[in-house]
Amino acid sequence: MNDASNLEAYRIQDSGSYVKIRYRVRIVGGPVLKGSPELEIMDFVTGYGHVIPGLEKRLIGETTGRKMTFDVPAEEAFGVRNEGLVFLKKIEDFHFPPGVKPYAGMEIPVLCDANSAPDTVTIKDVREDGIVIDFNHALSGFPLGYELEIIEARASRQSDVCAEWEKKADDDSQCGCAPHEIVLGEDS
Repeated sequence: MNDASNLEAYRIQDSGSYVKIRYRVRIVGGPVLKGSPELEIMDFVTGYGHVIPGLEKRLIGETTGRKMTFDVPAEEAFGVRNEGLVFLKKIEDFHFPPGVKPYAGMEIPVLCDANSAPDTVTIKDVREDGIVIDFNHALSGFPLGYELEIIEARASRQSDVCAEWEKKADDDSQCGCAPHEIVLGEDS
């Protein structure tokens, strides 16, 4: 039987590691997004893009029990804002249910054939000539600050990984439709 003190602790790999953390995340210099008042718990398997790249990158090589505090720049979080992803669309392109009036800040679902497209977009402005929609993630452009503890790190098991993830991990394709081609609703 091996003496546990002689075994080297498992180090998180860039792919195929099961990781469980207790954490708090905030916009740097701003509000707490998750983990207030108590720290949140999250688990994931590395290499599948389930957490922002900057978080996963900073965990590589770390072990269970490690406590860390770090900032992730916007480029490694939800990306920098891209004004090319803000569009003015004709009002008739939208199909709101009767009685629903669009307003700035409203999030609306979008449909796209590709998995990498956003699930929702934000209405930035409602004008007489149309509605301005923003395909940027709501947190794009913001650096994020993490305070965390790794509570479990080990090689992932088959039961930790979904078959769907395997397909996504091998597919580097971008959204199959451009933002101006996204279906904004269906006619009733």
